[in-house]
Amino acid sequence: MSSVVAIVKSIVGQVIAVSPEGIRRVLIEGDRLLAGEEVLTGPGGAVTLELADGRLLDLGRDSQWSADAPDSSTDLSQATAQAAPSVEELQQAIAAGVDPTTELEATAAGPSAAGGGGALGGGHSFVMLEETAGRVDPTVGFPTEGLGFAAVLDSEEVGLQDPNGNNLVTTPTTDTNVATDLILDATPSISEAGGVIVYTATVGQAPTTNLVITLSNGAVIVIPAGQTSGSVNVVVPANDTPYIDGSQISATVTGSTGGGGLTVTLPQTPAVTQVTDTIDTTTATLTASPSVTEGGVITYTVTLSNPAQTPVTVTLSNGQTITVEAGKTQGSVDFQTPANDVYNNGSTVSTTITGATGGNFEQLTPNPTPAQTTINDSVDNTTATLTANPSVTEGGVITYTVTLSNPAQTPVTVTLSNGQTITVEAGKTQGSVDFQTPANDVYNNGSTVSTTITGATGGNFEQLTPNPTPAQTTINDSVDNTTATLTANPSVTEGGVITYTVTLSNPAQTPVTVTLSNGQTITVEAGKTQGSVDFQTPANDVYNNGSTVSTTITGATGGNFEQLTPNPTPAQTTINDSVDNTTATLTANPSVTEGGVITYTVTLSNPAQTPVTVTLSNGQTITVEAG
Repeated sequence: MSSVVAIVKSIVGQVIAVSPEGIRRVLIEGDRLLAGEEVLTGPGGAVTLELADGRLLDLGRDSQWSADAPDSSTDLSQATAQAAPSVEELQQAIAAGVDPTTELEATAAGPSAAGGGGALGGGHSFVMLEETAGRVDPTVGFPTEGLGFAAVLDSEEVGLQDPNGNNLVTTPTTDTNVATDLILDATPSISEAGGVIVYTATVGQAPTTNLVITLSNGAVIVIPAGQTSGSVNVVVPANDTPYIDGSQISATVTGSTGGGGLTVTLPQTPAVTQVTDTIDTTTATLTASPSVTEGGVITYTVTLSNPAQTPVTVTLSNGQTITVEAGKTQGSVDFQTPANDVYNNGSTVSTTITGATGGNFEQLTPNPTPAQTTINDSVDNTTATLTANPSVTEGGVITYTVTLSNPAQTPVTVTLSNGQTITVEAGKTQGSVDFQTPANDVYNNGSTVSTTITGATGGNFEQLTPNPTPAQTTINDSVDNTTATLTANPSVTEGGVITYTVTLSNPAQTPVTVTLSNGQTITVEAGKTQGSVDFQTPANDVYNNGSTVSTTITGATGGNFEQLTPNPTPAQTTINDSVDNTTATLTANPSVTEGGVITYTVTLSNPAQTPVTVTLSNGQTITVEAG
């Protein structure tokens, strides 16, 4: 039994037939629809189908239709004839005054299954429409080919008239030239694996002798005398490929001979056999460089098990795509690994195929095995450098800072030569610690502090190397003043000793020499704050010469002081007189003559420093000049 369920009679626009396997083909007039196929008209298509029972089925735009093999036992034309009123019944109704257009039931009307039109006519089945506010562009068509299997029998009855003018009927004679149509059918489909196509030729009138029909493919069909059909098998060799290359094999009737005078009308429509694809799988396999150094390039290559007929696009799990050109089996793409860095991050990169399209393959399947590449570390050095304040004042704080040439991925611990440690936190490049210098003092002890890195660990670096250059800080003295103050006896008696004492406000680290304004020097020994010297005042005399002696410091050196400053205040000592007696003795001439002159003389036991006036009892005065 043939699996053809309908024949395309007419088409408007583009109409698609979809096989149960999902294969789509564009229909043309004369195409046959097979059992299980689905028809899609789309937004601008329409089609008229002739069903196996002769009915015509119209499908408008946006329509979808499918059918199983039809029930060939149903005679729709006979059912229609039984349901319709006879000619005699119709004439009787009209004679009785009935309007058949209003009173009689319309044939094939109502919501029941649609009736068929005439087997050779152009009628249409009825379609129930509902008020959906939709719009349908109807397509009306009708077949234009001749009646199927119409055998034309030319006959002629020949009669004679008798002498009375009556017709005399004689035995009729039949013309032997009989005409019939020929229909050529073929196996609807075979697979590309090969097979046999059976071509069947059918006529409406059995020939009286063998009818030989020649096909365009060279095959010959013989319809034996007295039969209405004949067949021939044509072997189709296998042409199994992995590509979508389903095709059609068409054969037409090119001529006929024999048949005993039977006039055969040859069909103009070819008999078509669909060659369907057998599903062969083409595999797309992904490979990659087995290993690269960080910052290198991974080359991903897709290899197809069959050459592509059209470009193939392969999508990778890393978002890249590879194109395999038509006619080739391989395509590649480069993937740049992350730039070389200083961290321990050797790893494995795994990439798979997430999709593959194109190539016109019947089935293109990605190989699920990932392509793996090992990323090897290149050993890069990270340097830890120690810096510090260039200088601080004694008693100040030195800040030591470690700077990494790359950020740490984990905490880094740096040990210093002074015993301190510095931690650089993850994600950072610097860490610091403070160092307290000795307290401020008065001595010259400025110096340079030199500190180095003795060890560094952590950070997940490929290699962490301390910079050996020391961090140096100059300790500057803060200038603190040390005062040298001179003191002396408050007072001494003339001829006595004045003791001069120098007192330092801070102990001397080295001997201090102090020079006095009287020319003397005083030495303050190391570790002490005082030193003294004695000064001899002038010897005792008879004169009123009590006085004050004032002495100052004219210079001071030594002691390792940052600054040694003499106190300018003088040391003063009062020189007290010791009381010594000077006698003034009066002498005169022992004797004089009267009328003579008496000379009075005053004699001092010590020379006068200033004029001395001596008053005598006679009222005279004597002056002893200075000296």
